[in-house]
Amino acid sequence: MRPFSQDLRSRIVAAREGGVGTGEVSQRFSVSRSTVERVWNQHCKLGHVEPKQVGGYRKSRLEKHGRILGRWIDKKSDVTLAELRERCAEELGVKVGINALWHQLRRMGLSSKKNDARRRAGPA
Repeated sequence: MRPFSQDLRSRIVAAREGGVGTGEVSQRFSVSRSTVERVWNQHCKLGHVEPKQVGGYRKSRLEKHGRILGRWIDKKSDVTLAELRERCAEELGVKVGINALWHQLRRMGLSSKKNDARRRAGPA
């Protein structure tokens, strides 16, 4: 969903500054009450009503700890993601999900280890 236009946001703020209530503003501009409140609160807190960025790259909390993760894996190559996750929380104070940890390891060029015992037999 695309953000509301800057013009609409400015008109909502102007109406609210003019003393018009949230319900009336929402009816006048055919938006929800929560949209009016969200735009108004953003104007009051930040002083502008520009939309936030939609999509894009978010930095990983583990990005600056890549060397430490690499050392941990070098010391114990069969460490699991769950073990790494616990260690990150305990030693680095960084709480992340398994997926975030996996993506960071992929960015570092590490891949999953293959376990020969678990592979299926190929065709005869």
